[in-house]
Amino acid sequence: KDHPALKDNFEVGRNFFESDTGPNPEDYLDKEGHGTHCAGTIAGAYNTATGFTGVAPKAKLLMGRVCGDLGCSNIAVASGINWGIQLKVDVISMSLGGPMTSSAERMAVQNAEKAGVVVVAASGNDGTPKVSYPAALPTAVAVGAISSDLKKTSFSQWGPELDVVAPGASVLSSIPRGSGRDSVVDIVTAAGKIRVNSSAFGGTKEIAVPRLGQLVPAGLGKPEDFAKVDVKGKFALISRGEIRFSEKVANAIAAQASGVVIYNNAAGLMQGSLTEDGSELDIAVAMIEQTEGVKLMDLITKGEAASAELSTVRSDYALFDGTSMATPHVAGVVA
Repeated sequence: KDHPALKDNFEVGRNFFESDTGPNPEDYLDKEGHGTHCAGTIAGAYNTATGFTGVAPKAKLLMGRVCGDLGCSNIAVASGINWGIQLKVDVISMSLGGPMTSSAERMAVQNAEKAGVVVVAASGNDGTPKVSYPAALPTAVAVGAISSDLKKTSFSQWGPELDVVAPGASVLSSIPRGSGRDSVVDIVTAAGKIRVNSSAFGGTKEIAVPRLGQLVPAGLGKPEDFAKVDVKGKFALISRGEIRFSEKVANAIAAQASGVVIYNNAAGLMQGSLTEDGSELDIAVAMIEQTEGVKLMDLITKGEAASAELSTVRSDYALFDGTSMATPHVAGVVA
C-alpha cells in the first residue's frame, strides 16, 4: 500500500484468506507481487518521474486478499465479493480462477450483478478451450490475454464464455517496493562484447558489481538436462518452457551454477519472481530475447566459447505475463 504508484489511491485493505494462524484482517501484505501488479494496472497514479500510470489513475483501491501461497479459497473469494458489495464499490477485479466454482461464489457474483457491481475475472492461463471460474459465470466479464501484436497469447484460455481480451504479455506495473530487478547483460564472444536486451527476476539479490560466467547450454533446465553438462562455477544457458523459472533456477543452484541466463521461447521479454516468501537467492539470473538465445546456442554448438556479464539493480516495477494482467486493464476501463 505504500508503493508510490498506489499510496494516493489506496483506501482500505482486508484479508479474507485463513492462514494456519487464522484470519488476520490487517495481513494483506503482498509477498510475491501479483496483487500489487494488478492494482497498479487498474489505478496507479501518474508518476512524473517514471511516466507510469494505471488505466484509471483517479480511481480508489479497496484491496481484498483472497489467496495464499498455495492458491485461492472459494469461500474467501465469495467473502471478498460480498465485502465489495457492502462497501458499494463500482467494479470488482479478480485476477484468479480455477476449474470449478462453488454455490457461495456463484451467489456472491449474482448478488454483485443485482447490486450493479461489475465483476471482471481472468479466463485462466492453461491455454485450453475452457474458461476458468468465476470468469465463466454468466454475469462475470471474462477476460483473455493478447500480446502487443494483438494476437492471443499461447497461455490464454478461451471458450464461449469469453467476453473480451486485453494486454496480458510483458505488462509493466508496480510490485512491492524494491522487490523487482532491472538487469544489464553483456554477451562476450571472440567477436567482442555486445549489450543485449534483458529482464531480471525478483527473488534474487541485487548484483551491483557485474558477474561474469561462461555459458553452458542446459536445455530446459530440468535435472536430467543438468546431469549431462558441467555448470559448476559457470552460467547455465536455459530455454524457457515446460517448467517454472523458479524450478529452472533451483536446479541450476543444485548443479552449482553461478548464474542462469534464460532465453525466451517467444518474442519479447518477461519477468516474475523466483521465490514466494520474499527471500532472495544469491545467484545471477536474467532473461534475454529468443533471437539472442538462438544465436548463442548456434555459436556454442559450433565449438565457440561465449560468456555473459550480468548485473542487477532494485526496481519498484516489473513485467508480468498472464490473463491476470489483462483483467485489471478491463477493470480499469470499467472504472
